[in-house]
Amino acid sequence: TPLRPRTVYAPCIYVGAIVSILAAFVVGHSGMLAIFCMTLSIMPETGSFAIPFGLVATLNKHAELEGKQVSTALQMALLNCCVTIGQQICTTTLAAIESGMSLEAALPCVFMLAAAAQALGGTGALFLNDKAPEEERSKEIAVDACPSMSRENSEQSSVVDAA
Repeated sequence: TPLRPRTVYAPCIYVGAIVSILAAFVVGHSGMLAIFCMTLSIMPETGSFAIPFGLVATLNKHAELEGKQVSTALQMALLNCCVTIGQQICTTTLAAIESGMSLEAALPCVFMLAAAAQALGGTGALFLNDKAPEEERSKEIAVDACPSMSRENSEQSSVVDAA
């Protein structure tokens, strides 16, 4: 498919950031808006529980094509741990903030922390290298097949220019 995973993953995370801001400042005591925010808050989970596993598989395919040793099972296990660490951080942070203020005052702070983390995560997701290994390999073959575009010729011409 021509649609790259990062173009799905990053918007899912950005939706979470927007929902966190809404939950922090707009919801107030509106039950319907709270339900709406809670429903939309699943978007980053959908992205983070599915797309990174596909990205790990893609990166492993890159490494395999380069002749590197790959441990997909280990990487998937580590990724599974990393997916849940955000929840653990939020829970611990909320508990720490609650030690100095009420739950009503602490929740907006945690929502803002979550919004900031998701905004950074969404931006980072936009810069992922999620090209299929076949695409990169075909580009390398095309460059190697065309002598005017090869690295050796460009290096030789720069040496000749320098002399």
